[in-house]
Amino acid sequence: MENAAYYFDLFPAHFRLPDDEGFAERLEDELAREQDERRLWLVAEIDGQVVGQLFAHVEPPIENAERQMVRHLAETRLFIDAVGTASAHQRRGVATALVEASEEWGRAHGAVVAILDTYVHSELSMPFWEKRMGYVPHSMIFQKSLV
Repeated sequence: MENAAYYFDLFPAHFRLPDDEGFAERLEDELAREQDERRLWLVAEIDGQVVGQLFAHVEPPIENAERQMVRHLAETRLFIDAVGTASAHQRRGVATALVEASEEWGRAHGAVVAILDTYVHSELSMPFWEKRMGYVPHSMIFQKSLV
């Protein structure tokens, strides 16, 4: 919720605050289900308090990869779906440790490339991914409101 509030405060036209009613119960239900070995959910704790989280998954090459011009479609890919750090613990290595752990997990599951998207106007995430983690912008998602 802290990450949602950060983005909502800065960019309310593009983000919203999700409904947090029943959030803890939904997490407990998710954790109780049988886990898919292609999905990763990590948390970082300090003194018993969760201060960061990361969700990721691996995808195998697509079925018709030989007909695609994009190279990574023929490879096993690690997708980092979400990463966040509690405000009080940002810029202390929490997200770095989570991402590095997910990259290692991805390699162990055959991934040869890591892919993610992030909000291009974020003054936190862009330097983190480019300068701290060594990721390179690869493509751009365009958006236009139709209402």
